[in-house]
Order: sequence, then structure tokens, then C-alpha cells
Amino acid sequence: MSTITSKKPIARRLSAPKNPPRESLITVEQWAALGEVKPPYELINGILVRKMVTTNEHDWTARRIARFCDEWADESNWRFFSQGAGTRLDLFNGFVPDVMGFPPSVQLSAASTYNPPPFIAFEVLSPATAKADRGDKKRAYENAGVQFYVIVDLKKRTLEIYRLQNGKYGKPEILKDDALWQPEEMPGFKLAVQRLWF
Repeated sequence: MSTITSKKPIARRLSAPKNPPRESLITVEQWAALGEVKPPYELINGILVRKMVTTNEHDWTARRIARFCDEWADESNWRFFSQGAGTRLDLFNGFVPDVMGFPPSVQLSAASTYNPPPFIAFEVLSPATAKADRGDKKRAYENAGVQFYVIVDLKKRTLEIYRLQNGKYGKPEILKDDALWQPEEMPGFKLAVQRLWF
């Protein structure tokens, strides 16, 4: 019996062919029908992509962001989800952001396996996901009308904040060091950048 080994990262082996036939693509409804599976998958351009096991640093930072969000949610009645709940952005894109948030005006179902596009989504970069986070996922968030898309760069210790204006993301606002992010669209919300790092 032989063992097949590969030095390629799993994410590459699971990546999609460049132009797969449309009939071979998975829809968000099919993705959601998988239910709770281990390991979890995201749906990027109609292709199931396995989420990777994260580092302690990645998990710590995502949980710190969620903590800032949860503290504010207690006062604002917003709903935030972290590392588990999915969102449907279009027919072929369903993501599981590190953290995502919804204002009180958005009706959410407790039994739903995925949510509508969030108002804000945070993605913490890792080597296996950085290309998708900056490319396909950013485009899908923009096309779905997600007001804020925040990329958290662990190496640079920065937040790249993309704000939707006239249906497009412009250049990001870059925050680092002792910066405090207080978006005017979310009155009272404060995120201290220097408190996010492991």
C-alpha cells in the first residue's frame, strides 16, 4: 500500500479551477444544506473551500475584536457573530467571517444556517487565506453592499478599513499603534488597535 503525500498547502489543493463549468458550481443553498460539518467550509465563487485551523495569534485577535463588538452590542442592540455563523453574499458566495455585525433593523432568524450580508465584516489574515481575503472575498463583500470590510493584518499589526461609498470600496483607512477606530455610522463603538495583538 502506498501513501500519497504532497508538500502543497491544503488550501491550494482545494482551490477552484480557473473557469469551472457553471453547472458544477455549488449554490449557497446547497452549502447551507451541509449543516454543521467538521471541518467547516466556505463557498467562494461556487467552490467549497475548507477553512483552515488557525494559529493562537489569529484566534486571540478575532476573539478580541468580538469582545469589543459584544461590549458595544450590549448598549446598541446590534448582533455580532464570530467564527461560526455564515453569511450569504450572492448565489455562489457564502462566507464565515471571523466577526460580522448587524444593526437592530436587520431581522435575523435563530434557526437560520446563514445570514444576509452584514453591515460590517472582519477577516483576520492568515497565509492560507490572505489572497482570497484581499481578492475574491473583498469583491463579494463590496458587491453585496457590506458597509465596512475590515482586514486585520497580524504581521503589520494594522487594520485596513474599507468603507462602501457609492457602491465601491475606495482606498482603505489604515490604523495601527495606539489608534482608536470610532466609525460615525456606529455611534459609541470604539476599537483600540493596540489591544488586539497576542
